[in-house]
Amino acid sequence: MNAIVQAEKVLQFFHDISQIPRESGHEKELSDYIVQFAKDRNLEVSQDEAWNVVIKKPASAGYEDRPTVILQGHIDMVCEKTHESNHDFRKDPIANIIDGEWLHADGTTLGADNGMGVCMAMAILDDDTLAHPALEVLCTTSEETGMNGASAIKPGQVTGKYLLNLDTEVEHEFIVSCAGGCHVIVNIPLLRENTLPGFNAGLTITVSGLLGGHSGLEINKQRGNSNQILARVLYALGKQYSFTLSNFTGGTKHNAIPNKSVATLAVRTEDVEAIKNLIAHYESTFQHEFAAQDPGLTITVDGTDVPDVVYADDTTEALISYLYLAEDGVHSVSKSIENLVETSNNLAVVKEDSHALSILVSVRSSSKNGLDYLTTKMLLLADTLGVSARKTDGYPAWEYEQGSALEEQALTLYKKMSPVEPTVNAVHAGLECGLLKGALPDTQMISFGPTITGAHTPQEKCHLPSVENVYIYLKELLKELH
Repeated sequence: MNAIVQAEKVLQFFHDISQIPRESGHEKELSDYIVQFAKDRNLEVSQDEAWNVVIKKPASAGYEDRPTVILQGHIDMVCEKTHESNHDFRKDPIANIIDGEWLHADGTTLGADNGMGVCMAMAILDDDTLAHPALEVLCTTSEETGMNGASAIKPGQVTGKYLLNLDTEVEHEFIVSCAGGCHVIVNIPLLRENTLPGFNAGLTITVSGLLGGHSGLEINKQRGNSNQILARVLYALGKQYSFTLSNFTGGTKHNAIPNKSVATLAVRTEDVEAIKNLIAHYESTFQHEFAAQDPGLTITVDGTDVPDVVYADDTTEALISYLYLAEDGVHSVSKSIENLVETSNNLAVVKEDSHALSILVSVRSSSKNGLDYLTTKMLLLADTLGVSARKTDGYPAWEYEQGSALEEQALTLYKKMSPVEPTVNAVHAGLECGLLKGALPDTQMISFGPTITGAHTPQEKCHLPSVENVYIYLKELLKELH
């Protein structure tokens, strides 16, 4: 790959951080590494209780009177892998494999979201030949699981007039607004009983092969949700055959569309073959429904041990009913910004503990009213079914400041440097800018970055020529901002 010349250091730093585990909630080792990186270069550095790191570098000669610029990105990553992978995200390094113009991992997420943006900031700090104003590099933590790092930022930690968020995944696109969001946690009492006589065969039904993806950036693709598909299968199955449910799990992350769900059943031996034939019919039906967006969808049935205990009927009915009835995916689209999803939700995770089955619902909207409306619907559905639900503290939307000096300068420069016309857009994902506005109400913000596809999935990859282009542009923008 010969396209990387100026961004060679960016890729070197990315390789280095790929050796360090950085799953959300487990970023301390990488945070400490970045602190040491700053100390090795005699830069002012601080680390807070959330493991956020702030590095400050004085302006280069002649740029002392320019406004301070914040470069911001998050150091954590979504840790997803293929079902065949044995990768351990707590200790194994992430592979960096170059395939033509693309960089990808080996059966896991790559972590270019948002590691590549962080490494661009590190490369800027490492280069003493660049012309730039005073810089404040802000590396935040746990963005992928609730933006906890950005939430912990206090007034005064950074003070720049401009903030460049390096967490956008389409080259030539500038993001100026993002959705807010919250979670709804549905808790279904986990009532169990002994398996009834006559239910003397065990079956496992697995929905898999879905593409999944980022529940903000890729929700517009209307991909299948394995939790809801499995609930639909179980509901239809129960109309023809008796079964008891002993387990239901699906999804792993609040911001990833679930691509695999598994249920274990106790059934009557005489019904096994008929159930297998019926599931094969459902598989064909759902493959037709999702042919365009999820061509790899499969629904399989395997024999297993007969479970000793199963869910009580009330628990099973509440679980299947909630997943069947709840909205999932796109709820509404923007009336003012073309092709922008305004409000959506994701039936993200179903899991059990010793007392309850929980359903984690992730709700997003760029409209406060839209967010409140869909959240209330999710809560009201739980109440109607006689189970409890609660809303967690959310994160605010980042509202568009049309015509800001930062936007004007960034776009003017981009048009001079690139033959491709830039686009200005809002994004249905949450960005930390919404939260950072709380500590930086007067700071103008914009987001951009290199092209990354398949974020939050094992298919994640980063386009190397775009890394080069964006890094060159970033250096020039720091030189030109005033």
